[in-house]
Amino acid sequence: MLTIVVDAMGGDHAPACVIEGAVQALQESNNRFNIILIGQSDKVEPLLAAHNCNELNLTFIHASEVVTMDDTPATAVKTKQDSSLVKGLQLCKAKKADAYVSAGNTGAQMAASLFVLGRLPGVLRPTIYAYFPRLGEGLTNIVDVGANVDCKPEHLVQFAEMLTIYQRYGAGIEKPVTGLLNIGEEEGKGTDVLKQTYTLLKEADKQERITFLGNIEGHDILKGNASIVVCDGLVGNTILKFGESIPGFLGTLFKQSLEKMVISGQMSNDVAALTTGMFKSMFEPFDVEKFGGVPFLGVDGISIVGHGRSSSRAIKNMIYMAEHMIEKRVNQHIAEVLSEQ
Repeated sequence: MLTIVVDAMGGDHAPACVIEGAVQALQESNNRFNIILIGQSDKVEPLLAAHNCNELNLTFIHASEVVTMDDTPATAVKTKQDSSLVKGLQLCKAKKADAYVSAGNTGAQMAASLFVLGRLPGVLRPTIYAYFPRLGEGLTNIVDVGANVDCKPEHLVQFAEMLTIYQRYGAGIEKPVTGLLNIGEEEGKGTDVLKQTYTLLKEADKQERITFLGNIEGHDILKGNASIVVCDGLVGNTILKFGESIPGFLGTLFKQSLEKMVISGQMSNDVAALTTGMFKSMFEPFDVEKFGGVPFLGVDGISIVGHGRSSSRAIKNMIYMAEHMIEKRVNQHIAEVLSEQ
């Protein structure tokens, strides 16, 4: 049976929502895996006592320290050895657990995952991706979204390769298609790094390591012609944060407009309610909590990170993502493919 370590102290709403998410995952799955909650006992145990956990595959381990959102990655790894982050990953390294899940400090988790777990054979740099909606079926993944700001061409190509492997084996996409985010579609566009990356991606396509569409622009992301969008972490993180702001921004404008129309008598309350339901349905593809979190691709182990604002539902789905990564053997496939090169 799989064992998943869950960081009880990770996230803006920890530990309450983390405990709720872990309990929900075990209840929904009928105890098909084990969960180890790790965190500060004085904060976690009173909340655990409020849940009926006697029949759940749930255990707790005390960790005296907490890695906060303000801690730098280096500080977190070097000076907080008894934190839920470091101790949780050490359980995975010692093969006492199969995966680690947290909604805490992303940079610190990446640094700790590299320090404790190491890299898969052949991996230059681990990376992290994000989900974006698209027209038609499926989803688009953008890589990198913040783990690697200063990228070399060979890094960007390997990000595309690792995400191709993930989509093929983890998402069931038979032929993932990669697009390089640029300021124009023509081959000669962009910086020297982007031009070199384009050349290397074409070569990777010839070797059938990826399927390369060519350069794409910002307006192509939501069209869905490419299931993988490659860019450096600065660009990717900017797009991600902008995308996350869209539902809230448009929701505010929608609410203001709707209220004016109802007050002025241009729209009845019944029609307003129906319109509101349609609006909410339209933005369901932007719901990141249905995935919960994403794995660090290239790390020699399963390390799943979620948004700091994660709810109990997001925590639950992060746990399912960890289980999914293990069952689909994504890391093994990445290691096999890259070692062959």
